[in-house]
Amino acid sequence: MDRLKSHRDFVAVLKKRRKVCSRDIVAHYNMRGGIAVLNALNEGEKTSLNQIATGRDGNTPAAFCGTLNQPQQNEADLRLGLAVSKSVGKAVIRNKVKRRFRVIAKQHQSLLPNGCDVVLRAKSTAASASFESLNEQVKKIFEKITKIVQNQSQQIAQEEHQECQLNQPSESLKIGENNNKLV
Repeated sequence: MDRLKSHRDFVAVLKKRRKVCSRDIVAHYNMRGGIAVLNALNEGEKTSLNQIATGRDGNTPAAFCGTLNQPQQNEADLRLGLAVSKSVGKAVIRNKVKRRFRVIAKQHQSLLPNGCDVVLRAKSTAASASFESLNEQVKKIFEKITKIVQNQSQQIAQEEHQECQLNQPSESLKIGENNNKLV
């Protein structure tokens, strides 16, 4: 699991306002690649034709008609960002919480869908929470993110499939009764 390092990456995740909360943790997430482009179109974001055709980064082909659920190579990686504010405690406590988050996220990274960016934000109560409690919360959060993303991708795939069906020409070929040939 790679790390989110740049401010721009953090802002991209937090700007989407998709989050899952637990008692001590708030997880913000964002999907990269074809699903992200189609979600943006469904949410009514202003998107240029070039962004639709090539993806947000200009290199990734966007997913159209039947390719939505196939992960692309650059989507296969997961990225994690940690946000632990001073309200959690002094530097030693904040670093302890970040170390715990890294270990727990690495243990449960297989639960997340491909191409997912996640920012784990610690609430002030995370400093006093036990490792086991944080472990269980992160596991539930990652499972919930996966469930939400799968539901969204299924809905988009169904809509995409319906649009592809509408755009295909209707078959007007008929088989002759006598010679079984196309007429």
